[in-house]
Amino acid sequence: MTSVRIEGRSVWLLTAILLLGFVLRVAYALEQPTLEQYTGATGGDSSGYLANGAGFFSGKEHGWIRDIPFYNSNLKPAPLYVIFVGVFQVFLPDHEAIIAIRLVQCLASIATVYLACRLATIISGKDRAGLIAASLAALHPAFVAEPAQIGTETLYIFFLALGLWLYIETIAGLVGDWRSRRIGEASVLALSAAAFGLATLTRGVSVLFPVVLILHLVLLSRRQLLRNWRGRALLMLIVYTAVVSTWTVYNLVSWNRFIIVSDQMMGALWRGAERNDGAPEHNDRLLLEGVEVNTPPGCEVDCKYNHATETYVSKIAAIVSADPRGYLALRAEELAYSILQPHGTTSFGDISVVGAGRKWLFEDRSLEGFTQLLQIEGFAIKLMFWIFHYIGIGFGLLGMFWSRNRWVRAAPIAGFLAYTVAVHFFLLALPRYLFPVELVWVVFAGIALGELFERRGRRG
Repeated sequence: MTSVRIEGRSVWLLTAILLLGFVLRVAYALEQPTLEQYTGATGGDSSGYLANGAGFFSGKEHGWIRDIPFYNSNLKPAPLYVIFVGVFQVFLPDHEAIIAIRLVQCLASIATVYLACRLATIISGKDRAGLIAASLAALHPAFVAEPAQIGTETLYIFFLALGLWLYIETIAGLVGDWRSRRIGEASVLALSAAAFGLATLTRGVSVLFPVVLILHLVLLSRRQLLRNWRGRALLMLIVYTAVVSTWTVYNLVSWNRFIIVSDQMMGALWRGAERNDGAPEHNDRLLLEGVEVNTPPGCEVDCKYNHATETYVSKIAAIVSADPRGYLALRAEELAYSILQPHGTTSFGDISVVGAGRKWLFEDRSLEGFTQLLQIEGFAIKLMFWIFHYIGIGFGLLGMFWSRNRWVRAAPIAGFLAYTVAVHFFLLALPRYLFPVELVWVVFAGIALGELFERRGRRG
């Protein structure tokens, strides 16, 4: 496996960037409350992950933890994050467990910063691009704040970045000299596939992403840049399937239940089509409205879903057939909003900085109004979210354009962006669900900014 090395002064700069990023993440994480925000339904998905994680190791099929029910025989989300938070709750008291989870996520997040550096360096062939990408990722407010959340994003992005790095490093080396035997090539590709498998077990939406990588191998072969693409594709598919199928096998053996990663996909498709979806309780009523389901007495709503999976299909079909143009318009609008709206700003206040700024610009423009704008809760930090987000998108698009001649290395990570956007055209799209593509923006923005600095230096 070949790579572009980061040497000399750049090593010290990268070390400083990583240390600063880690300190920022830990400082923010340690300031956040622990148990009080994860009790009952008000804690949202985070409460569910913690309750299901503790329940997974409880030895019981069903129970209640912090006023939240868990069903080990009918666990709905992808399992890896549930298991991850559950392990800490086995060995530590609740308060300490949440702190430990956050600290490990800080480590995973800063490892992602390093991987962003490696990806930008490999694609561009220049360590300056990698250092800029690392700086953007280390200081990006969303990346700083996310490890403090009990949610899948941090681990999901880490596993994806790891898989992409291993894959691109290996393929770039093979294309450079595919005739030579490279010790460890098969092992590294297998590790890459395993990382993608762990990402899918963390968040099921990436289940078909390996198809994108196989298409990349096929394209390399057709351009006569790579031999034996079938063998490499088969190896990756075998390893990936073996990792992902562990959850399927566990459920078949333990609960006689067939599931691939998660059974939430149909629900996400339905919510993507339904304009009136909202809180879980509201969605339960909306989904089952007008549907007759024969279930055993006392069965919960989740159980009804298992006995009426056709409900999702019939609901989606009814919505789309009634107004296909409206459905497409809704999906395009929701997806555009989720891409353009930075993830994580709501944690710093409910008032929209952009909405308030737009209102001041077009309706007020007074000094008093501007002063009130600056006094909005979380104004400064929210503004930083927007600045980093749009630096990423703007320069990221430019970096993609300038990387077109290095498509062998750039295509896999750009393919992840295209795949995620395409999947969420159909699945429910939220800024949180599109947040993983921020990694792609950061990498290509680092490449673009590095190129701009270099061109400016040549003119000087």
